Amino acid sequence: MMEQKSTSNLDHVRQIKAEIRAIEIKKQQLQKQLKSIQQTCDHEFHETAILRKCRKCKWTESVYY
Repeated sequence: MMEQKSTSNLDHVRQIKAEIRAIEIKKQQLQKQLKSIQQTCDHEFHETAILRKCRKCKWTESVYY
């Protein structure tokens, strides 16, 4: 009985780790897409005393030096 639970836990851990890897890969893909959008955006900035943020692509830049 204990052996079966141990195997079940191991399978569950493997499944969770595989899902985490898949999510990390998806995150990297989305970050690349976002970077591409932000690099090609014709920015329209909203500025505050400490930062400016593009209204279109949400790219931010600190202006606090």
